[in-house]
Amino acid sequence: MNKMFIFGQISKTLGYLAVGLSSIIRISGSVTRYVGDQISNTGRYDLNIMVDGATIKDIKNQSAAQLSKILQNMNDFGVTEVTITKIERNKNDVQSNTASKTK
Repeated sequence: MNKMFIFGQISKTLGYLAVGLSSIIRISGSVTRYVGDQISNTGRYDLNIMVDGATIKDIKNQSAAQLSKILQNMNDFGVTEVTITKIERNKNDVQSNTASKTK
């Protein structure tokens, strides 16, 4: 066997290893966030941001801390209405409790 073939096989193996580790880290991050939300009993929220009745942006799956930051900064951008929907994830179904804030 020549050296290029061996080098190619080693490179290929390292590439597969990197992709595998990346997938494991991504999956463990998702599981960690889900378990953390369940333990601390925090909810996730969907937001619908509107200016003068027109929807500007829909934001999905935000934590309470992210929601707080968005609400603090919305006056800077002229937001007139925000619809907040809490996502319940208890029995593998999604139920929503909706609250609306109009400026």
